[in-house]
Amino acid sequence: MNEESLLKLASEIKEASLREKVTALIKDPKLTIEVPAPGSPKLKESPASKQRHHSYRTGLIVHTVSTARLALHLADLMEEVYEAKVDRDIVIAACLLHDIFKPATYTEVRPGEYAPSRLAERLDHLSIIIGELYARRFPLEVIHAVAAHHGRGSPIEPRTLEALVVHLSDTVDAEINDRVLMAAKNIIKECTGIEVKTLPQDVSPFKVVLAKKDGGCEEVRRKFSSLL
Repeated sequence: MNEESLLKLASEIKEASLREKVTALIKDPKLTIEVPAPGSPKLKESPASKQRHHSYRTGLIVHTVSTARLALHLADLMEEVYEAKVDRDIVIAACLLHDIFKPATYTEVRPGEYAPSRLAERLDHLSIIIGELYARRFPLEVIHAVAAHHGRGSPIEPRTLEALVVHLSDTVDAEINDRVLMAAKNIIKECTGIEVKTLPQDVSPFKVVLAKKDGGCEEVRRKFSSLL
């Protein structure tokens, strides 16, 4: 996956002005409040976290796409089962942008390993994106959905259906990946004796788990030992 995956989802936003704002930020995710420090990864290469869910190369885009798709399915369910209208433009925009400045909070210290950037030592990624969306005059409903995407851990809890959909989708995708990632690290240690803090570049935790399922430790060693 790459930025094109995000732009394809952004193209589904019907309201032209919002679609243009989201597209512009994806194409050029630059902060107006501060320039990221040298060593920050590019959007297409960035993990979504330093050690937990999607903490591998391209993890941020994978998480963003998965969150958006989950959210659209959840919006369908809410309308079909509960007859509750959900504004998909707000949902898509908030999902695509909720973590877009995560790269600005990282500095690569070794290949695949990141420390907090200077910016991250003073501001968390939620504060950064909220300020940026406000400065760029995004709709209040989009800003709220982004601000509330951590649920009870946010500055404000979800107060709209759209914000709730974004929060739940973000949580579910992070939890799925976090559990599979932990399982993959345990499998690698069990099968190779090597304990890894982060997976090597381009190694999907799902592929590690499936390799163990299909061919046991022998298959894990065959596919991944040379990459560790």
